[in-house]
Amino acid sequence: MNIEKYRKWYLQENWAENRFKMIKYNITIDVIHNRVFNTAYGRVHPLVSSGKAFWINNYELCIGYELLENSEIYRPIFSYDRQQILNKINMNIVNSKKFWNKVKSKYFITLFKVKNLPVVCIENIINMIY
Repeated sequence: MNIEKYRKWYLQENWAENRFKMIKYNITIDVIHNRVFNTAYGRVHPLVSSGKAFWINNYELCIGYELLENSEIYRPIFSYDRQQILNKINMNIVNSKKFWNKVKSKYFITLFKVKNLPVVCIENIINMIY
């Protein structure tokens, strides 16, 4: 998966429109405290360097997304490191489809034990697993 697919599948196509709003971080205070550095390659910020944010413009970073209807539901930005770990895992699995189906069935059984959670919701959650 790449960043375009992540944004398209998980942020837009999950409800046929974008239900997530971008959480922005203003770096004005960081500039005052010299946490932002200008280099020949562009500006450097600790959150961007660590992979926890990306630049929107010269004074704002995106640090994640939250659902419009419920601000407690949060999605982080796309993580290349996490994706590389998943690629390594899937490369080492002989039959990755069988493996992930087994993982999904274990989660389904666990979530099904929660009595006040509808089966339709459980199926939607399970479908989000890799």
